[in-house]
Amino acid sequence: MKSYSIYILSCAFLITACPTKGMAQNQELAARILADSSLTVVDNLAKDVIKEGFNAGSGYSQIWARDFNTLIETSLEVRSKEDVRGAILLFFALQQKNNEMVDGYVLKKDFTWNDDTPYYSDAAPGHVGFKNTVETDQETSLIQLVGKYIKKTGDVGLLDEKVAGLTVLTRMEKMIDYLLRERYNKQYGLLWGAMTADWGDVQPHDTFGCDWNELSNEAIDVYDNAMFIIALQYLIDVVPDKHKAEQWAKLKRGIYQNVRKYLWDAKNQKFIPHIYPCLLYTSDAADER
Repeated sequence: MKSYSIYILSCAFLITACPTKGMAQNQELAARILADSSLTVVDNLAKDVIKEGFNAGSGYSQIWARDFNTLIETSLEVRSKEDVRGAILLFFALQQKNNEMVDGYVLKKDFTWNDDTPYYSDAAPGHVGFKNTVETDQETSLIQLVGKYIKKTGDVGLLDEKVAGLTVLTRMEKMIDYLLRERYNKQYGLLWGAMTADWGDVQPHDTFGCDWNELSNEAIDVYDNAMFIIALQYLIDVVPDKHKAEQWAKLKRGIYQNVRKYLWDAKNQKFIPHIYPCLLYTSDAADER
């Protein structure tokens, strides 16, 4: 509950600190936030779920990187550090030979849904990985997860832990290499994924909607790139190597600048939903003809 209290107080501080005409309204809103007990209820419910496991409930046995990333601090409040550490390392055991990271994993006996692209690894023989390949937040979610874990526990030694012969840090670096090799648009200097809706990981053009295919549309959005920026900042914060930190800081600045350049709508003061590079290429080619 400590983290939620700090968050609420921070929000209240920001609201009351703004020198605007609506100061009285802002103070009233701050008071309502501080008096709202619903966050305490949600926090307790989340803790009850996590006490039973890192999956999303008894009827949903999958463990997802983005979900684990969201609840890692809470997990460390109700589960042992060893349990959390082991669940993190299992993700790295399922890292693929091309260095991409899975969305999540499940025990083999619970792999019962219709997915024709399972992910396996000799380093995790009892589990099956899965991935929505239309999305581009798996690697960045796991890097953030590791960063939050280290900041809360002080366990920097996790970075040197070897999984199938490679340290966790090396595997994270290879994940960044994968993104820059496979999901980086050189024209815009930004990461791309498919045009998706629902939870941000389902495309609308086919029934399954989770695998990149001939119906997918390449799209550059704020979410994927914001997740990348946050992940890079965690690496800068927790990795003691200053030379590497400088490299990540340079990459982070470039992504940030290109997000502002290409995805910020200055006139309407908001981010645009997507850029569709392939459609723009087609349009440009048609104009030339």
